[in-house]
Amino acid sequence: MAQAQIPQAMLDASGVVGAWTHDHWRGSLVLSAPFAALLGLDPEAAAAGVPLATFLDRTHPEDRARIESYLHAVGEHGGPLEAEFRTRDGRAGMRKVLMRGRIERDPSGRTGQGRGIAIDLTENRMVDLHRSEHLVNRMAEHAIALRSLAEAMRRPALIGRVDELMTQIGFEPPRSLRAPEAGARH
Repeated sequence: MAQAQIPQAMLDASGVVGAWTHDHWRGSLVLSAPFAALLGLDPEAAAAGVPLATFLDRTHPEDRARIESYLHAVGEHGGPLEAEFRTRDGRAGMRKVLMRGRIERDPSGRTGQGRGIAIDLTENRMVDLHRSEHLVNRMAEHAIALRSLAEAMRRPALIGRVDELMTQIGFEPPRSLRAPEAGARH
């Protein structure tokens, strides 16, 4: 029975950028053209298989040792693989990628080949960032309203606490909103 192909539009919508195959014994990765391009690798060379070191060179320096250790450990034991890392800044910019798959074992129990997909998480992270920024902005708007109420009530201690709240949420009250310094006279 022939397997149905997943339409590219569905893969694109889910963030899947490609597939990978890892030959543990050769120490190489075969990458689909879109995944290779995202990493800044030549798609033809990646389709033939690139050394693991070449793949790791396209990993962000702060993530490289962790990913290298993880891939080695999963390669030794087999089983599910899920690794999230940043790429080096290249033509596609720095991207956040999730590799998900499985390292199989052969009938004798030795580690064999791994297979999986790569998902670009960058847009998801941007959505989360925008959502967080929106929440902080809403909190700041409410804090400004609270400060106005505290000023109307002429409560300097409460004004100070609202200013502290604004600082805690990352919104520095403008000088025009700050309470006058103690002892300041007009």
